[in-house]
Amino acid sequence: MNNLFNIDLDTFNLILVIWGLIAIPSAFSILWAKAMPMSSRVENRTMNVLGTIDKRLGWIIMEIPVIATVLLCYWAGLTASGASVNVSAVFIGVFVVHYFNRGFIFPFRIKVKGKRMPVMSMLSSMIFYIINSYLIGYYFGALKAYPLEWLWDPRFIIGMLVFVVGFVINIQSDNILMRLRGPGETGYKIPRGGMFRYVSCPNYLGEILEWVGFAIMSWSLMGVVYAFWVALPLIPQAILAHRWYREKFGSEYPGERKALFPGLL
Repeated sequence: MNNLFNIDLDTFNLILVIWGLIAIPSAFSILWAKAMPMSSRVENRTMNVLGTIDKRLGWIIMEIPVIATVLLCYWAGLTASGASVNVSAVFIGVFVVHYFNRGFIFPFRIKVKGKRMPVMSMLSSMIFYIINSYLIGYYFGALKAYPLEWLWDPRFIIGMLVFVVGFVINIQSDNILMRLRGPGETGYKIPRGGMFRYVSCPNYLGEILEWVGFAIMSWSLMGVVYAFWVALPLIPQAILAHRWYREKFGSEYPGERKALFPGLL
């Protein structure tokens, strides 16, 4: 365990680069799997090998370790390096705010009564989150300290603004999706309003903006790698969701909407 909190910056940066590169095949595998014949049935059999769990409970179990891990690793990093709490705590706080919403608020707002999710999916996501939480906690605890002046550095200010805009877009888009169907209604509807005017998946856009903002405000390789890990898998998912909307609703679906980035993709 001590070895996990005794890594020098050069070694850690090498680990980050390797971890970031792993995101590339992960993203392409999403498109590849969906494009293969019978892929859905194979995927279902694979993911259900450990059974299923209530979706709300699974979501909570999947997300909550993020907060515990990043806080513990941040504190362990400070202790191992002998550093004192500094402006790096702000980046841990921003990270915790996002995942507090995802782990403690969002699961109780979504309409998933009676729905279930594969345990395998929950566990794989949990492992991914724990790895990233360790990396972020240790990096900002042991390897990267910021002076108080960083709080009025243009990079911090711009990055924080981008993060807040992404956070607002994310929550607004979730709210629109949650209110899409009234009590007792079933079936699919076209989401409208907010950033849905421009893209099919503004919730993904918001999340990408959050972590791009995080990378800018921290001006760190850690921030860039995490933003890369978040964005790369979301891009093919947005493309697939956009394609589904167009096939499902045909000419009813707004033709000017893009999948993820307004006017571009």
